[in-house]
Amino acid sequence: MVWSKVAQELKAFRGLQELSPLTLDTLHGSMWGLNHRYKTLSQAMEEDSQRILDYSLQRIQDLMEEEDFTFIQRPSSRCRIGFGTYGWKYGPEVIRIAIEHGCLIDTAEGYGYGRVEDSLGQLLTGSEEVATKVRRDHMSPEAIKNAVTRSRRKLGLIPHVQLHFPNNDYPMAIKSLSILRSRGYVRSIGLGNCSVDMVESAQRFLSDYSGDVIRSVQVRYNLSDRRIEGALLPYCRKRGILVLAYSPLGQDFRQFMRPALEQVAEKHECSPAAIALAWILMHKGIMPIPRTNNPKHLLANLRAEDIELDSIDMQKLEHAFQ
Repeated sequence: MVWSKVAQELKAFRGLQELSPLTLDTLHGSMWGLNHRYKTLSQAMEEDSQRILDYSLQRIQDLMEEEDFTFIQRPSSRCRIGFGTYGWKYGPEVIRIAIEHGCLIDTAEGYGYGRVEDSLGQLLTGSEEVATKVRRDHMSPEAIKNAVTRSRRKLGLIPHVQLHFPNNDYPMAIKSLSILRSRGYVRSIGLGNCSVDMVESAQRFLSDYSGDVIRSVQVRYNLSDRRIEGALLPYCRKRGILVLAYSPLGQDFRQFMRPALEQVAEKHECSPAAIALAWILMHKGIMPIPRTNNPKHLLANLRAEDIELDSIDMQKLEHAFQ
């Protein structure tokens, strides 16, 4: 069994370079679960290795005999590109464009201390696809219900709901979300900043409890940060789980400006950002959710949906962003 191999690697741990992608993914999940959100995995292992190893082994103990699941139904939209509202400055024009193009709109209860959901609700018609996220300190049943109720009231629709940064209480939070979904408060359930074992343990719990499914995961993915390719992305593809890629253009797009990217953009007569998004779209099962406050940039980003990169383009980009 795959999780037995992961457990063996963790027990014999001597260094990160010796671990398989799935075991590294499990350690990343434990780092998040133990609130090591602002550290790299290397730093976390240096400072708290035994605690993270023990936590990882505990997390996979119940997964040893699990069989694969088939997950169906996930957030959808007319557009393969989403619109992220982190850092949105409340300009209505970019939201109008995103709605017109059928983008999945991504937000969270914590964005702008709640003001982003308030402002979005004034612009939405109630028929849009919106994914929101519950804060990591709102994982108790009562806090989950209150958070979802607030988001639903502010947005004026039934949203897809994800746990933003799952902590050790996420199984109980998943149960609460499943109850709320059965009552019509939640359209579907997802996890943010998660690992394979987080998704699998959450799905195992849901299968035993309600027969519900995990339909999306939201993680960082771009030309420079490709960690999910080792384990999480193949896992989600196999099960039909939609991967929502945040920071698809990084925190500062200037970090991507390399000759290869500019050459491919010139060839396709589009912006380098559109090429970076088109590269993500060439990977099945991923929806990038770029963010911008500039309507022109948004329209340029949406061009990525119509760009087909050929093998030469892909080779150039792969070589430039190894």
